[in-house]
Amino acid sequence: MAATERTRAQVHTGLAHLRKVAAAKGLPPVTWDKRWGYRMLDDAPEVWIGYERAFFETVHHRVENFIAGTLLPHQKKTPNDPYIRTVMAQMGAIESTLQLLASLE
Repeated sequence: MAATERTRAQVHTGLAHLRKVAAAKGLPPVTWDKRWGYRMLDDAPEVWIGYERAFFETVHHRVENFIAGTLLPHQKKTPNDPYIRTVMAQMGAIESTLQLLASLE
């Protein structure tokens, strides 16, 4: 952000665009970790997998918090509503999938 004098949102959007362009051109994925920051490595599946697992874990926690903070109170208020029953079933499946993906060996 400091080097480009852009906002966090602009940098995030730019990195997302860079990932799409790199994928379209067959370049290695753009990854990030605390030690090295952002990088593109040609032959580093362990780095790619670590980044992907961290992503799945982050999204899993967001989904888990959304279920606990928004969907469960909705379900308690209207437990027989077909909409919330469908949403809860689907979100439970999404949560399980993300948890599995984050912990795959």
